[in-house]
This record gives sequence, C-alpha cells and structure tokens, in this order.
Amino acid sequence: MRYAVHAYAWTSNWSNDDLDLIDHAASLGLDAIEIPLMELDAVDPRAIRDRAERVGIDVLTSVVCPEDADPSSDDERVREAGHDFLTRCVDATAEMGATVFTGVTYSALGRRLDRRPERADMERAAEVLRAAARHAAERGVRVGIEPVNRYESFLVNTADQARELMEMVGEPNVGVHLDAYHMNIEEDDFRSPVELVAGDLVHFHLSESHRGIPGRGTVDWEAIMGALGDAGYSGYVGLESFAEMSDAMRGATCIWRDLAPSSDVLVREGLAHLKGLESAGTS
Repeated sequence: MRYAVHAYAWTSNWSNDDLDLIDHAASLGLDAIEIPLMELDAVDPRAIRDRAERVGIDVLTSVVCPEDADPSSDDERVREAGHDFLTRCVDATAEMGATVFTGVTYSALGRRLDRRPERADMERAAEVLRAAARHAAERGVRVGIEPVNRYESFLVNTADQARELMEMVGEPNVGVHLDAYHMNIEEDDFRSPVELVAGDLVHFHLSESHRGIPGRGTVDWEAIMGALGDAGYSGYVGLESFAEMSDAMRGATCIWRDLAPSSDVLVREGLAHLKGLESAGTS
C-alpha cells in the first residue's frame, strides 16, 4: 500500500504558500500527498508537480462538490456547472502528474432533501460522472466515489451505494473510495464493506472514529488492514485527520477540541500503528 496524507492535516485551503507541505509529507515517510481542489483557482498544478517530482512523492487529488455545481441537482444548469467543475478538477489532476481524483464527486456536500432519495437522483449524478470519467480516461485519471455519512450526503453513505453508483456510471476508470470515519457511522462492520469493493478501490481514508490518531478510537483497524491485505490492495491509503485548523475549517467539520498534540504527532503515530498492522498481516 502507498501511504498518503491529506494536506488538510496542516492547511485549510491550498495555495502555492503550502508547497513546502509536499517536502514535509515526504520527510514524515509518506508516499503521497492528497491535494484538495475545493479552491481550484488557487491551485497551481505545475508548481505542485515540479515540487513533488523534486522530492520523490506521489500526488493525488480530492474534492467535494459545491451547491452551485451539484451533479445530482434537478436543475440542468447546476448539473452542467457540476460537469464543468469536475472536468476542471480532472485537468488539474492530470497536470499535476496524478492519476487519482476522488471525493464527494457526485453531489453537493451537506445538501438536504425534503423527501427520500430516489433512483433519479443517482441517475442524474451518474450521467454527469460518466461524462467526467470519459474525459478523465483520456488523461489517464481514475475517478473515485467516496461514501460519506448521512449528515454530509443524502445520496451515497455506504460501500454498497458507492458500488451501485459506480455500476450506473459504467466506466472502467471509476472506482470507490472508502473512509473509516464514515464507515464507523454507516456500516454494520469494517471488514465486509472492504471485501465488497476491494477490486474497485482507488483510495482509502484511514480516519479514526473521532478524526484523531488512528488506533485511539473505535475503528477496527485490524479488520480493515486485514481485509486490504487479503485482497492484495496496493493502491493509496491516506491519513485524513484535522489537528491544525482555521476557525472556518473547525466549524465546517464540527471539531471543537484538540485531537492530537499536533498534526505531525498524529501522522507519525498513526502511520506507525497502521504500518505495524500491515507488517503483521492482521486478519
């Protein structure tokens, strides 16, 4: 497995002022850094690629769709904006030399409905994702679908739903991106969802139940790492935790206490715990 860290461990939004984080991630023993594309206009793909190549670290990208660019919207203009947004994200990803673009790529984060979700919601999201995925395939980029908890998405909360949407999209470069934090809320256990989508995984956020140091919460890491090992998964797994945040980021993620002494401590201790389980062949 290739271990990554989300840049949100240290910054609430990415710009060229954060390029040194690429070097820092490499110095902590990470194989990759995950670049957020939420403020896309502030992202300089060429500068990221140059720095990553210089220090010898991989890059992958992720995003959550905004309300005015929601692929699942019943407003055609909003869906068109969603397609344009995803296409720009794919282009930025390719320009970085990255091959994985993932996240909440199917609907606006936090959107609420006054009705139960319907298949038509999935179909609208699938249509937009299909077009974006075909664009991504031309650029050598895989697209991930990340199920998140019920408080953050009405549409895709479980591995099974992510696989359903993936199959509706029907493009070979579309896969699933799991996150243990969300699994802890939505899944019945930790092993079976991994087994369900192991062949289609493009990324896995190794996030603790409280977003703190892996191994200090309630996530069953033995089950997750065992299932990944049994499946022979060799792709990206990433630490996505929030120890150093701006007030805006703290409110957005509803975190009001310190989860670790620092992000560096979180990464070092979490990485050691997870790599230890991988080396032990936990099952």
